[in-house]
Amino acid sequence: MIDFGLVVSLIAAIGAPALLALRWASDDDWGSNFLDDVTVPLLVGLVAGRLVTLALDDPNSIGSLSDMLVIRSGVEFWPGAAAAAGVVAWQANRADRSPLERLAALAPLALVGYAAYEATCVFRDGCLGPVSPVGLRPPGLQTTMLPVGWLVAAATLAGAVIVHRLQYRVRPTVLVATAAAIVAAVRSLGSVWLPHVSDGMTRQHRTSVAVLVVATIMAVLLLASSRRVRTNEPVASDG
Repeated sequence: MIDFGLVVSLIAAIGAPALLALRWASDDDWGSNFLDDVTVPLLVGLVAGRLVTLALDDPNSIGSLSDMLVIRSGVEFWPGAAAAAGVVAWQANRADRSPLERLAALAPLALVGYAAYEATCVFRDGCLGPVSPVGLRPPGLQTTMLPVGWLVAAATLAGAVIVHRLQYRVRPTVLVATAAAIVAAVRSLGSVWLPHVSDGMTRQHRTSVAVLVVATIMAVLLLASSRRVRTNEPVASDG
């Protein structure tokens, strides 16, 4: 049976950045072959994220095609994102392009895709969140909830605009680290308001916090390093 809600979310997650790529086209070639270039990384990321989930939650199910295809039961976000980024870098290297520059070119569009996925939570199981007098009522529930998915989508979209504006102002490594930090921060804050079984932090929440710390430190150190290099560059005299 086809999961209609998930299909809609995936179409939005791919279609939105594909359309925006035509407007945000850079010196790279993302504007012309965006769909061709991201299809394989996306598939690899989904498979990798699903395998990690199965390995952590039910190792005996690894190798079962039926269990693999139940994406709704969980896909580890950050392992999947890392696998997709690795494929993008590998593709760029094979094409004699800079992997970091290719990742930097993709970064704002990837944020747009993630924002589109979160915004379409209404087509999946409904947009969950804390009980609120103003909001949406997920299917099967009697209470109105604040749609955390929409808030996450809005924050991520704002982050995509920021990353896009920084594309030609900072080094590719700084840009990629900044994009990762933005998504990690948004996911960390969103996880606080999403319902979960235990009282402690979920695995996804802990992972996002860890990525936020690492990515922020990397971005700050790389930015400081690039500024020191510019400061130490000799100034040409007119004489």
